[in-house]
Amino acid sequence: MTSDPVLEALEHFRERRYDESAQLCLGLLARAPDNAEINHLLGVIRYHQGNPGEAAAHLKRAVAGSNATAEMHNNFGAVLKQLGRTQEAIAAFNRALALKPDYADALNNLGVIYREAKNNDAAIASFKKAAALSPDLPQARTNLRSAYRDVVPAWHFAMMHDGARNRAFEAAIVRSVAGKRVLDIGTGAGLLAMMAARAGASEVVTCEAVGVIADRAREIIARNGLAARVTVIGKPSTELVVGRDFARPAEVLITETLASSLIGEGILPILEHAHRHLLAPGAAIIPAAGSVMGYLAGGDMLKDMLFVDTIAAFDLSPFNDFAPPVLAASLDEVPHDALSDDLELLRFDFKAKNFPMAMRPMRVTATKAGVCAGIVQWIRIELDSETRYENRPNRDAAHNGHWTHLLHRFARLVRVQPGDVISFVVRHDRSQVNIDLE
Repeated sequence: MTSDPVLEALEHFRERRYDESAQLCLGLLARAPDNAEINHLLGVIRYHQGNPGEAAAHLKRAVAGSNATAEMHNNFGAVLKQLGRTQEAIAAFNRALALKPDYADALNNLGVIYREAKNNDAAIASFKKAAALSPDLPQARTNLRSAYRDVVPAWHFAMMHDGARNRAFEAAIVRSVAGKRVLDIGTGAGLLAMMAARAGASEVVTCEAVGVIADRAREIIARNGLAARVTVIGKPSTELVVGRDFARPAEVLITETLASSLIGEGILPILEHAHRHLLAPGAAIIPAAGSVMGYLAGGDMLKDMLFVDTIAAFDLSPFNDFAPPVLAASLDEVPHDALSDDLELLRFDFKAKNFPMAMRPMRVTATKAGVCAGIVQWIRIELDSETRYENRPNRDAAHNGHWTHLLHRFARLVRVQPGDVISFVVRHDRSQVNIDLE
């Protein structure tokens, strides 16, 4: 082992003999308390020893001098982040990058902070650059994949492969857009916008609120030879302005901002804004309307998924208070009984100019005996007067769409016989649907 105390301290550190290394550093700092290199080393040691407060104090001394390195600022940022001092950590990482713009580790660390702050575009940009600069930094690639997952949930892929949905939208698009100005809200991969261009729209403008998705949509549209006919705008539709983002109001609106509950992705305020600010009078809307459908549902499997009573001779029923009011599940694959005819619970005419909150008392007659757990719900979409799409539960369905079914659980199990009438209330607050026993 070398007799130089600095080199000896470094050797101890590399071998993870942190106590020995720290003792040498303390001796050196007693003679030169502002030594940047030793303060940096001791700060990193204290970080590894689980003492971020002391680590930050030493790293602050290390970066105070004019000869502070990018590595010192990066490590200071890592400790500040652990202490919850986020803005100071961001400043430290940026100082590291000012000294060394191709510093992959600092870019990765900065991306982590941006991701935690839900600044997805900035996080992805940082991780992409880090991964490109340092292919041997596996955490940058892992973080990039995780950041992509934040903005592009897996259901996007099932949605694009939903053939019935695609055929329904394209049939309505072909009948409506020839020679018309089209606005597509929520472009995703650009599929519906490209359908409109292929169907002969005179102009297609499509918007996407997530920047990284908008960028990829432009790439896809260009790859398919439609860049001259489809304009992608990377902002939400509520920020679009006619005369600035596109020249004249749209004559056709296409949007698939539809959730399994129909309204959960904000389609109602999106449509209200579009009608007021973005569309020509009498503009066609695709889809033209949507309904929340349902039926009384029961059966042992649904009961066991949503209620508990006596298990192993113990009464567990008080735990039922914690059961979810809504269960999302593909009910094609869950054996259950339809205990009533189908019901239209809510219907929205998307050509309407406003959509106030609503409450609808309803009565349904049981058609089959059983123990009712609640109401199964699916969606029905009227693309136009000729084409309809719905994903009613169907045990024989090979694929029943990317939207999942919902089961609105009643507060208690209800035993029914044919002819029994169940009273319940359906409510919506413009973003979610609730169903409760009256």
